[in-house]
Amino acid sequence: MVGVEREERLTTPWLRSLKFRHPWLQINLFCGLLAAVVVGLFQETIDRIIALAVFLPVLIGQAANTGVQALSVSLRGMTLGDLRTGRERMLLIKEMLLGTFNGALTGITGGIAMFIFATMVKSPAAVMLGVVVFLATTISCLISGVAGAMVPLALKKLGADPAMASSIVVTTFTDVGCLAVFLGLATVLI
Repeated sequence: MVGVEREERLTTPWLRSLKFRHPWLQINLFCGLLAAVVVGLFQETIDRIIALAVFLPVLIGQAANTGVQALSVSLRGMTLGDLRTGRERMLLIKEMLLGTFNGALTGITGGIAMFIFATMVKSPAAVMLGVVVFLATTISCLISGVAGAMVPLALKKLGADPAMASSIVVTTFTDVGCLAVFLGLATVLI
């Protein structure tokens, strides 16, 4: 490459690293604002059912971790050469299954926790809140698993560095998807 780096390395000078990283942080800020807009769209629901606000970080954390796990496997596969052309479908199916089953299993625990919390605060919708947490966790983990698997592949095809950019895109899918699913289900079901 004749001394011109296209990607950041350990020995890249800090000013050049700033040029690599800063645009992605601006994009991340925009994506965070997008997630805030989704919350704002459901403000009336949150005002009506305060218990939802308590569980937002729990759901986002579960979905984010699912996405990061899938992202790690996808990036590792790309780096080690395990993820060759034609194996993308296998990766997608695997992460869909893992997202769904891990989401359902953790959704059961989260749903029970929401039921207990909602009962403690004397919410008349305690059972339905537990169901919403279960469904939202399951669906959100499915979305996050798929995003974590596919985003690095898509970015690589677009010519972006998957190692630098994937986390921001996966986080956006996770946050926006999780918030929309959770608050949307609560709005429709309660």
